Amino acid sequence: MPSLYSRLLSIIALSISLGLVAGYAGATESDPDGRLFEPTADPLADVQQAVGRADDSDRLALVVLGANWCHDSRALAARLHRSPLAELIQQHYELVFVDVGFLDKGRDVVQQFGVPQFYATPTLLIIDPSSGKLINDEDRHIWANAYSVDMSESVEYFEKWATSDSVADPVTDSTELQQLYAEIDQFEQQQAERVAAGYAVVGPMLEAYKDGNAPDEFETSWDELAAFRMAIPGDIRELRDEAQRRVSEGEEDIQLTYPEYPLLSWESE
Repeated sequence: MPSLYSRLLSIIALSISLGLVAGYAGATESDPDGRLFEPTADPLADVQQAVGRADDSDRLALVVLGANWCHDSRALAARLHRSPLAELIQQHYELVFVDVGFLDKGRDVVQQFGVPQFYATPTLLIIDPSSGKLINDEDRHIWANAYSVDMSESVEYFEKWATSDSVADPVTDSTELQQLYAEIDQFEQQQAERVAAGYAVVGPMLEAYKDGNAPDEFETSWDELAAFRMAIPGDIRELRDEAQRRVSEGEEDIQLTYPEYPLLSWESE
């Protein structure tokens, strides 16, 4: 049977092919629940306080970045408050929601935990409060199509992290692996800046769309950016897995081949 991770990635891939990963597409008002993403004065402080409460109660901190305009964000927010998932969340997690606005907020929150950018709404960060470290870095992005993930898969995911013991990778002390990871991080940072620039272009279009005044180029621009941003996390994971495997096999002087993404339309203007 395919793993939960594989099933969720398959859902994302299908959604991209259908043009639905955007979150706004199909975002009808038929799901009034889950509108829990509200602007606050200091979202980063809200998250830090949640991490503190999690530490005090011996639980994990669960940070959900999303927006009320995004039907996937709303679907996940509503599901987190429905049985049997609600009981699991209450027992093991301190939950906090972060509103990303029209893609112009929230980056400082993910950067606090070593993540250069959020690539999807919703994005989940599970934080170990004792260390302040992100523990679900490998799959933080896979809820991009949360609307299509059923309750049993949701429970399975959060049970996995609630009962998981973080085990140090035996080769993470390798100088070569650390150098490769640093190269990969630099590559991701470069792509994250491109995504941020794309959000600055598409975010105002999205806001206009929600007001009923979408520019003619909105859907094309949104789909273009969605395909780019959703490719990055999987590519980064593959690079890190490859680096780890090759170091573990004793290979030296490793040269990784990095993906090349086409210029986005606003980058070539």
